[in-house]
Amino acid sequence: MGDKRLRSAPFGASLLPKADCDQLSNSNNLGAKFEGFFLQMVKPGLEHRVREIVTKTLGSNWKVKSIGDNRTEFEVSKKGDTLSVKEAWDKTYHLRSQPGVVDAQPLFAVPLPSSDWNQESKQPVGNFAHQALLDESSDPEWSLKQLRVFEAWSRFFPDPNLPPGHGVIIGLPDTGYTQHPEILANLFLKQSYDFLKNDKDPTDELEKHPGEVINNPGHGTSTASVMISPKGAQANYPTGKFVTGVASGAKVIPLRVSYSVVLLSVTNLADAIEYAAGYGVHVLSISLGTGLFNQRLRSAITYAQKRGVIVVAAAGTMVPYVVWPAAYDEVIAVAGSNVRREIWWGSSRGSQVDVTAPGESVWYAKTDKDNGEFKYNVLQGSGTSFSAPLVAAVAALWLSYHGRDQLIQRYGAEKIPFIFNQILRDSCDKFPTWKPNLFGEGIVNTEKVLAAPLPDNVSSSVIAPAFALAEHSSIDNGRLDTFVHLFGQQLSDTQLDGNFVGVSQDNAKLRSCLAELLQTTETELPKRLKEVGQELAFYFAVNPELYKQFAAALSSKQPSGTQVEPKTLTELPKPKNLEQIREKLLSQGVSKVLQTKLS
Repeated sequence: MGDKRLRSAPFGASLLPKADCDQLSNSNNLGAKFEGFFLQMVKPGLEHRVREIVTKTLGSNWKVKSIGDNRTEFEVSKKGDTLSVKEAWDKTYHLRSQPGVVDAQPLFAVPLPSSDWNQESKQPVGNFAHQALLDESSDPEWSLKQLRVFEAWSRFFPDPNLPPGHGVIIGLPDTGYTQHPEILANLFLKQSYDFLKNDKDPTDELEKHPGEVINNPGHGTSTASVMISPKGAQANYPTGKFVTGVASGAKVIPLRVSYSVVLLSVTNLADAIEYAAGYGVHVLSISLGTGLFNQRLRSAITYAQKRGVIVVAAAGTMVPYVVWPAAYDEVIAVAGSNVRREIWWGSSRGSQVDVTAPGESVWYAKTDKDNGEFKYNVLQGSGTSFSAPLVAAVAALWLSYHGRDQLIQRYGAEKIPFIFNQILRDSCDKFPTWKPNLFGEGIVNTEKVLAAPLPDNVSSSVIAPAFALAEHSSIDNGRLDTFVHLFGQQLSDTQLDGNFVGVSQDNAKLRSCLAELLQTTETELPKRLKEVGQELAFYFAVNPELYKQFAAALSSKQPSGTQVEPKTLTELPKPKNLEQIREKLLSQGVSKVLQTKLS
């Protein structure tokens, strides 16, 4: 969060039932599952017009659901046979052309592929059990010590009858829960929900799908444990270890939105966020993500934050950019550190990161199923899926200490997430490998967060909520900012060794590549991106091979020690690989609108 626009994945998606997996293989082989459309109208009260447009464009058997507070936003979906990727984009452009429609976007479950993003990496995404472990992290409470949690407990929660985080409810959209002893006592199951089966029992059945690269059933149990597990072992485990949660007095509401964490249903996650906000959840911890922006998801986050919900999300694991929803300004994006106070090598990074918290070799509760019998243990693993709930639990401590009702009375519910975010960022500690615009403001210091004074002048020191500043995030609109976000790592790498050329030239290289790819001039590029930028960004996000080819076209790093004069825009190196990218896009099948721009 903060103001990410001013700063230049365990994880992220769910395994689907076999029927949905079969559909993926037939969806232009892009690995994305069409889920519906987001539709925004020009003014409230036009639901009848939406139904007319949907019936005319899509047919009569589509469901229209009003979402958000503005009465201008709608989710359009259909059960059973749906659309291919190409068909979805074709229909999107047609919907956008209809009178009264301000915006239309296709909704996809977008996968976060594994090491396909990085040819040098052989590490699977978010595979908790197989991360390299650091010898120094054998202490099961090292992550809390790094965050200075025990100092905060001692100073601000001295009463043993009022445990840290008491009175705070955390919503956890994830894979559901198991009856692991480390979490069971602090689950609030009365309001829990399973969005996969549409019932009140979000039990994680630990389903595995052998055709998937990554299987992380039990993920929800693991992420809950680092937030709410009571201090000390709650049972005897094979490893002899235990988990201590940062906010052991808080309660977690399990919200089951995915089978595992490989292909996330954004509609399930959006529904869960709105459900949680409606039931009075105070904090949301999201250790899931999607590889592409989605206005349906952002609408849900805005809905929650207007009700004072603090939203924290994992920056991403083994993905070259910060994933969504963490990338949104309204969300606190958390990168991962290790026991040595260094950045974890597998963490996503970039200007959208707000803070850093332990993410490598963290101790967590693990549930496995062996011949139908549940087995409980405490293991070590790595991923920003741990970093996010650790910070969400710090938010719970802050709310518990100051009293959420008192904060609402003083500032209004809608300002609470932004006040906390500013205090959180201002209280961070820089670490030896910290760099600006990569790891947020540093490692979270819980003691400083709770000790920080609250703003005392409401009119001048409380930041206006992001949803009052911009209705649409700049990284969502498919224009240059979207591609700067997706390829920020490559743009940074193109800066010349020993001769800092700066961001302006890097963006010029990006503009040059995009203009050539879309067969236009740099002058006309903004207009072209306004037309087809979102669709082009979609293909880069879902196809690692295309992503790597375009990243290679952006790379032009000079040999170390070479002294060169800064180049003018006309002297920039010519892009490479763009013809192959264009051919691949056309061969896989894109919308008719994008096809005309590429041909």
